[in-house]
Amino acid sequence: MIIIIVIASFLASMLVRSWMTRTYAVWSTVPNQANVDGFTAARNILDRNGLHDVKLDVSEGMLTDHYIPSLKMIRLSSDINSQPSVASAAVAAHECGHALQDAEGYKPLKAKAMLMPLANMGNQFGLILSLGGGIFSNPFLLNSGLLMMLLGMLMPLLTLPIEFDASKRALVQLTELDMLNDAQHQGAKSMLRAAALTYVAGAASSSAIVALVVMRLLKR
Repeated sequence: MIIIIVIASFLASMLVRSWMTRTYAVWSTVPNQANVDGFTAARNILDRNGLHDVKLDVSEGMLTDHYIPSLKMIRLSSDINSQPSVASAAVAAHECGHALQDAEGYKPLKAKAMLMPLANMGNQFGLILSLGGGIFSNPFLLNSGLLMMLLGMLMPLLTLPIEFDASKRALVQLTELDMLNDAQHQGAKSMLRAAALTYVAGAASSSAIVALVVMRLLKR
């Protein structure tokens, strides 16, 4: 039964990502009311909130936008950075939402930053230890590997409230700066909702895998 849930969650994740791509394709061609590109939108939001020290940079690829707390830097994908579209304003504002979280000491973001190194280690070495434990019939290695994998898979669950909160902050900033009209605001909301659902789908997939791991541990 759990395996069926895992497969279903992965299929749902693919469908949600497809929906997000289509939503982005629509709103990336619609100019925003303020006619500002993502770079300008982000800079205006940051400066308006006193975050003059947060730097802006360009990231390679499509929709690779992200905020790096340790560097106080937002990296916008090239299209988002340079296009004056509804999508650009929405995505740039979302990343500014993460910078606002960081500035106020938003606890889930701080927790994620603290756990991320351990989660990365779990993703890198958990499977290796589990396989090694199975090959050499070593319960300690096997269980250690499973626990490390478990930690890595739990990270998407912690990411959910962070992403939803950043999108909420983004819409507030876009409204207060009058960057979008009513129709464009709904478009930005749709796009941010689609992006958030990709995290929901990812968390569902991770939760299903976590259930499998826990069942394996309990059986042992």
